[in-house]
Amino acid sequence: MKAAGRQKLDQRAFLEQVHECRDNGYLLSSKKIGSGAFSKVYLAYATQERMRHNSKLASDLRGKRHTMVAIKIVSTAEAPAEFSRKFLPREISSLNATYKHLNVVQLYETFANSRRTYLVLELAARGDLLEHINATSAHRRCPGLEEEEARRLFQQLPTATLIVTHVPHAHSPLRSPLSSNPPRPPCTSLADFGFANRSGLKNSLLSTFCGSVAYTAPEILMSKKYNGEQADLWSLGVILYAMVTGKLPFKECQPHRMLYLMRRGPTFRPGLSPECQDLIRGLLQLRPRARLALQRVATHHWMLPAAHALFCTTLCAIPGVAGLAGWAGRRLLSAPPDPPTVIRCRKTREAPAPNIPGQCGAQRRLRSPKVAPATVATPATGHLS
Repeated sequence: MKAAGRQKLDQRAFLEQVHECRDNGYLLSSKKIGSGAFSKVYLAYATQERMRHNSKLASDLRGKRHTMVAIKIVSTAEAPAEFSRKFLPREISSLNATYKHLNVVQLYETFANSRRTYLVLELAARGDLLEHINATSAHRRCPGLEEEEARRLFQQLPTATLIVTHVPHAHSPLRSPLSSNPPRPPCTSLADFGFANRSGLKNSLLSTFCGSVAYTAPEILMSKKYNGEQADLWSLGVILYAMVTGKLPFKECQPHRMLYLMRRGPTFRPGLSPECQDLIRGLLQLRPRARLALQRVATHHWMLPAAHALFCTTLCAIPGVAGLAGWAGRRLLSAPPDPPTVIRCRKTREAPAPNIPGQCGAQRRLRSPKVAPATVATPATGHLS
């Protein structure tokens, strides 16, 4: 009886959301593409009338040649007051600050009432990067992506990370849906700024634990204050390792066991190029300051020249870091030629020593374990298809 009653309440709430979306110019479908404790993400369609009144939405969807969007529905009536007051405004502010960046999921608009807040987001048409890795591995009957494809996807992440770390709400756990539309090549985008964190001064340290354990830097697992950009570099190393091997580099259910594996370092499958291994090791350094900086990642031998040019262009566009573009160009000119190759919000608590459950046991497919602190539950990890 309790289950039946809950189902009726859910159906009633969904019908209310359908009406509220329709009143604001969107047709909400029943296809759920993400969920969390206080949020759900649904596939939706923008009406022609709405597109006439929203130039940002219309210009983007015309280029995509469809009217599909992802709508993240946040239940502010059920969420803790801190979430509605602190984290939700940060998410919206971060997405507005990165508008028009190719490798960050776009926010088209928001609308709200006393019970819910709606975020109308760009639809990541090709789904989550982990799903793509799993599907490709199954198709190839070999774990991971070919290095050429991994390079093509990964080379977009340093520039996106650089952009994100130069907006007021800089640090957010990295997550990468594939957001282009066939037959265009996949475009890797950062998503889910639900628990983006403020980073004021360049070298300021953070203390909030957020993100998935498998992607978390060791200094965060040790409950130390950390530099957001350096923590992101570790996450980039985990993402690249997952791309080329089809598995996560460190998987344990206890933080001390995870740290033990981190100290031992990653192991690599036979056949992976030495240059790719060198880049991964450069990112997965235990000491934060020993990790390759974003500029050095972009100019690494394993990366294509196109990535170097894209990175330099991005540097020139950011006030205060334009001088790095010349350094990157000189680094590229002096580097030897490339060798031949073969290619959404998480729970958080601002506490110095969180209890961090991980993920135990062997896994046949690549998975992304979640953090589950006690105080604030996760909003939708979202807008994927």
